[in-house]
Order: sequence, then C-alpha cells, then structure tokens
Amino acid sequence: MRKWGAEHPVLLAAIVLTLTGVAIFGAKLALGDPVDDAAFSAFFWLIVLGLSWFFTAKRLKITADRLAARGQVLAYIRYPNSRPGSLSGIWNMGVATLASGRIEFQPAVYDTLEPSGRATSLTVLGAAPEMRRITRQEKKYVSHPGFQVITLTTESGDVQVAAGPGTIQKIRDLVVPARTND
Repeated sequence: MRKWGAEHPVLLAAIVLTLTGVAIFGAKLALGDPVDDAAFSAFFWLIVLGLSWFFTAKRLKITADRLAARGQVLAYIRYPNSRPGSLSGIWNMGVATLASGRIEFQPAVYDTLEPSGRATSLTVLGAAPEMRRITRQEKKYVSHPGFQVITLTTESGDVQVAAGPGTIQKIRDLVVPARTND
C-alpha cells in the first residue's frame, strides 16, 4: 500500500480526505447533530484539510524545483557514531551539492533554506547496500514526507543521509564509487 501511495500521491490524498470527511460526518451524527449540520461540518473540514495539503505540496515542489535549478538537493545528515549530544541523534537539515565521490553540505533552516553554519565537504568512500525508512522517533527531526535513509562511509566516519528516493538514487549513481554500488 505504501508503494502504491508513493506512486499516486494525489489519489492517496483524495482517498484520505474522503475517509476523513466520512469519519467527521459519522462522528457528528453520532453526537446527535442534525444531518445538515454534520454535512456542513464535514465539508468545512475537508476544505481546510485539502487546502492545507495542497499548499504544503506546492511549497515543497517549489523548493525542490528551485534547488534542482541550481544543481542542489534537500537533505538531512547526521553522524551516528559521534559523541552523545552532538549530531549523533539529531538530523541537520540543509542543501547538498552532489559531485563524483563528494557531497558538499550546507546546513540551512526554514523553508527559505537560509544558510546556518559552515559548509561541510564529505568525501564518500562507500555506501551501505540497503536503504531504510525513517523511524517514528526520527520523524520529529525529518519533517518531509517519504524520505529514506542511506548510510555513507566517508573519510571521517559514517554519515547517514536522509532524502527523497530520487535523491538517494542520485547519491548512489553519482556520489558513491562504482565498486560499492553492487
């Protein structure tokens, strides 16, 4: 179901919105509201939720298009083997520029991706063969939907990169040396 939802996000959103509307309508009827009040309330919340989803999706697409025009991608990184209290458990959002065997990562904040801190240059030596989904505990730091995680081996240790599936594939194709792509 998740794979189908990733392939058809608009249809999935329509189904979720419809089910939400039916649930709101049923709940209002169960609480004793008249049918017309329950229908209006369900319709109102469907409009609010639908517009919220639409504008969020539009904002994410504009950001992705703007970064793609500059040859950059949105990514989160963390250093899983670093000292506690550093970026061992917290994802750092930023803009990554991908090159053969290298990732230039500039930490950034907000939707405007304002730079925050020094850029980091990572020389990639290899990558773990598998990708994984972001766990529920990690979701509080990585707010973008559908992001996956890949572990990269760099000169200074392991680095985990969270990004969209297309970006992860770009990292595998462009950044990771050919001998580890098997």
